[in-house]
Amino acid sequence: MTIRRFKPAVKIAVLLFLTAAATGAGYQLWRRCVPPPQSMPPAQALPVEPSGTSTETTEPEPSGSIRRENCYTFLLAASDQVSGNADVIMLATYDMAQQTLGIVSIPRDTLLEPGRFSTFPKLNSVYLQGPEQLRAAVSDLTGIPIDYYVTVNPRGFVELVDTLGGITFDVPIHMSYEDPHQDLSIHFEPGIQHLSGADALKVCRLRQNSDGTLAYPDYDIGRTRTQQQMLSAILKKALLNPQKLPEYMEIFNKNVQTDLSPTTILWFIEPALGLENIQSATLPGNSEVTCGSARYCYQLYPQETLELLNQLVNPYEAPLKMEDLTIYQISTEQNDNNV
Repeated sequence: MTIRRFKPAVKIAVLLFLTAAATGAGYQLWRRCVPPPQSMPPAQALPVEPSGTSTETTEPEPSGSIRRENCYTFLLAASDQVSGNADVIMLATYDMAQQTLGIVSIPRDTLLEPGRFSTFPKLNSVYLQGPEQLRAAVSDLTGIPIDYYVTVNPRGFVELVDTLGGITFDVPIHMSYEDPHQDLSIHFEPGIQHLSGADALKVCRLRQNSDGTLAYPDYDIGRTRTQQQMLSAILKKALLNPQKLPEYMEIFNKNVQTDLSPTTILWFIEPALGLENIQSATLPGNSEVTCGSARYCYQLYPQETLELLNQLVNPYEAPLKMEDLTIYQISTEQNDNNV
């Protein structure tokens, strides 16, 4: 597993560089001298070693395998604060030429074939084996090789929002939850309000209220939609405050695991400052599927998923085809027998 932790000398140099030249002529000269980041070739598969099985390759070669120029893909993930499983899983594609960022959220309970990446058939459990294994699983699922992964712990999320001076956000629903074991108290009414970092994290975490009712009528789809909207609001505010780049880098260094090098991060910074077109959606599916002993698995709808991937995150010149995806399906009869 690749974990970037910048050495003090590198960190100081990066911070000085960002402060002095991130939007200036020196930065432009540097970009002309440094080659652009490399994207993952379609035929390059990531090794996967599920428990009890031999190593296999998982990234298919997409039917349209010519990558768009200056188009990069990222896995964005965050763990929950209790189990260590992934709580947020997103696939993002940044088209530098078109200045667009497409994000698809993959529900944490998305159904995987048991034993393919984990003995437990939910995508979030793969994260316990590390971000590279989760990247392999998401690539296998979507047919899209992922160039870089970025995983953030909850502390980093809170610190970033607080560095921005909080975030103004339209809380979509009534929220009322108490958990003394976690020292967690979530109480919000619907409407636009200014949230601290800790409050923003609470809004993103809520799954159900203390009375046992689901927080959202569409369960994790609604929760994922709120997370997308929060991420978009944070990104936009961060990009409007480039003078805080040194602080962003400090937060990044303390709270993020990634295979992005400092040079690659610098390459992306200046174009990202002009990013305005951010679109996001959640992969559609059925959240009430049972697989063995695992209940409430989220089984993706193949055709709708394919259409959404092509619309928002396909980095290729040609559309993805159904055979590029690996979507595990349980028949209605199987599911009825499992219930």
